[in-house]
Amino acid sequence: MQIDTLVTFSLGGIVGYLIRTLIDHFLAKSRTAEDREAKRHDEAVATFRRTILTELEGIYPVTHVWEEQSYPRFRQSIPKIERAAMEFSHFTKRKTELDMAIKEYRDYCWKVNYESVTAWHMYPSMRRPDDVGPVEAFKHLVEHLFSIAETK
Repeated sequence: MQIDTLVTFSLGGIVGYLIRTLIDHFLAKSRTAEDREAKRHDEAVATFRRTILTELEGIYPVTHVWEEQSYPRFRQSIPKIERAAMEFSHFTKRKTELDMAIKEYRDYCWKVNYESVTAWHMYPSMRRPDDVGPVEAFKHLVEHLFSIAETK
């Protein structure tokens, strides 16, 4: 009888060990998949941010008034920024917000021109107290895009 009891305890221990090993395996596999997904997300964020910074080099970050020859770059940046956002959209849960931010970016870049920005700076008396300048508006647009693309 003692041998039967010993065998039962041993089989119970072995089965328990095998079940625990199986659970550990699935948990490790799940963590690995989550780690891979987090890494892919972080790489997508880095690519999105790098594309924006590369495309806007010289006009963002805004440290001075833009030169007249810089203004065509705003419109020229639209397709590359839109493409980067489209590629990044697969990695964000804030897709609707990203789409809206890209629309605002496109609208701004399509309308901004040297004359309107110069007039903003030359005629401060024509501004309302709550008006946001064109340079500050652009800065907010780009920073909003960056805020959507934060790492996990």
